[in-house]
Amino acid sequence: MDLRHLLAKEIADGIIATGVEGGFDSVSCSTAGNYPSIGVSQWEGPRGDNLLSWIDAGRKFIGRSYSDIIEAGELYELKHVLSSPQGQHAQRETLASDCLAYADVLMPLLSDSKCVIYAGIWCPTSDAVVKVFLQNRIRRGNNVNNLWTLSELFRQEYYKAAGVGEVYRQGYANRAKNTYKYLADHEIDWSVLDV
Repeated sequence: MDLRHLLAKEIADGIIATGVEGGFDSVSCSTAGNYPSIGVSQWEGPRGDNLLSWIDAGRKFIGRSYSDIIEAGELYELKHVLSSPQGQHAQRETLASDCLAYADVLMPLLSDSKCVIYAGIWCPTSDAVVKVFLQNRIRRGNNVNNLWTLSELFRQEYYKAAGVGEVYRQGYANRAKNTYKYLADHEIDWSVLDV
């Protein structure tokens, strides 16, 4: 395994372990519209439909609105489909692919592996926002290759960069703390790297 794949795997494992985007059976209404936001990475729209297409029992939910699923009394069925072994497998595979893209965005900006993983765990919200957030902090002279400093930047400032306002400030601060705690205690298995 090369470094890119190892970091992508670590990002995916971190997203799942911390539950920052939700569990395998997570379903909520998207803040952007009347459609479901699903799974461990809160996939929605075409990306959510793509995930559902890989799950046999998930295909019936493709293209449906959140309110339609609720009105039909099928929310728990969708949760069960997502948490099934096939649903979990599809989510892990989709997340692995997403995390390779996150590693590609972050590796040119960050040299510390734990910092790449930390920032990668935030990428499901928007890898473009995370990239600009980091670029602006680098320009400002912040040490984004120190895990504690990076976590404090996310804790104090990311809600502004994401444009979500005060309503999400505490939630993002909690996410920053929990993600830091996970990574501060986490050991990366470097033995899997090709030498």
